[in-house]
Amino acid sequence: MRMDALNSEDAEMRIGFVIHTIGLMGGTERTCCAVMNGLAAYADLTLVEVVSEGPPAYFLDERIEREILSAQHVSLLWSAPRLIGGLYRLIKARRLEALVVVESTHALYAVAAARLAGVRCIVWEHFNYNVDLGKRKRRWGRAVAAKWADDIVTLTHRDQSIWQQKARPSARVHCIPNMAPPVSQEPYETAARTVLALGRLSAQKGFDRLLQAWRLVEKDPRSAGWHLTIVGDGPQKAMLAEQAASLERVSIQPAQKDVAALFGQAGLMASSSRFEGLPMVLLEAAAFGVPIVAFDCETGPAEIIVPGETGVLVPQDDIVGLAEGVLSLMADPEKRQAFSTNGKDRMAFFSRDHVVSLWRALLGV
Repeated sequence: MRMDALNSEDAEMRIGFVIHTIGLMGGTERTCCAVMNGLAAYADLTLVEVVSEGPPAYFLDERIEREILSAQHVSLLWSAPRLIGGLYRLIKARRLEALVVVESTHALYAVAAARLAGVRCIVWEHFNYNVDLGKRKRRWGRAVAAKWADDIVTLTHRDQSIWQQKARPSARVHCIPNMAPPVSQEPYETAARTVLALGRLSAQKGFDRLLQAWRLVEKDPRSAGWHLTIVGDGPQKAMLAEQAASLERVSIQPAQKDVAALFGQAGLMASSSRFEGLPMVLLEAAAFGVPIVAFDCETGPAEIIVPGETGVLVPQDDIVGLAEGVLSLMADPEKRQAFSTNGKDRMAFFSRDHVVSLWRALLGV
């Protein structure tokens, strides 16, 4: 066999991931880093940022190259021709063979660049098809992805079904979940008396509804000794602080990058989201063995929680039900212990090895 043919067969596939920025501390950025780190041993990876917000907020393997499309913030719509041209040239210069578009809004320019360059294009959805946050460009990006991308990746089987029913895509639609952190070997502490809630202090996360439920919890003797800790930053911080001021056992703390200590001290995890993709905080809670009580929003919690085995799912908007779900577990340490053990076991479906194997199969690496 000729040496150049041998080298060609041994060469790693060259794959690009394009994201708005990797410097923010959010679930999308965390998941992108985790997946790329998992693939770094199998492919030559390039991370393309539209704009830089500084170094990655989460660990990124040193083998992954970084490129930046713009020196300043740009409109994805008005600057689309420039972004298409810049990304096309980068694809050619890096000799990429596939492009993963992180978050469907970026399909507006990235799908066109990939098609012009003649490379496979995969659009990675991070919310769900029914959530657009009031942004037409997200709806347009999904329409472009459905028509012109090669593949779409959703976080949940429910969202995969919604995409197939509503978008009627030409693209193939796959479900690959977010990656849970390694399962903690520390035992669950049944004596812990903290209910933990984590996330951006925004309407999406519904902390206003959690505080309404907590008002009911505080009035019930089953909650004696328990405290609610909400950890995060965001636009509703002042409003939530005002709402919590009349409650006795609530604290609101700034966002923290290292949450291991928080989960280690938690007796329960509460999730009150109005909508999700596949929430990382619930995967983290289960991996740390913290039982979960969550609203059953359209996508996400139901694929993590097995009701009656790993946690409690409450009908969406049922404030009284959320309070009762929390109280019932407060009063039952044996059930909390069982949920902790079962929740850790379930994380095999979201393990690094399993999720990376799904991405490798999709990409062919």
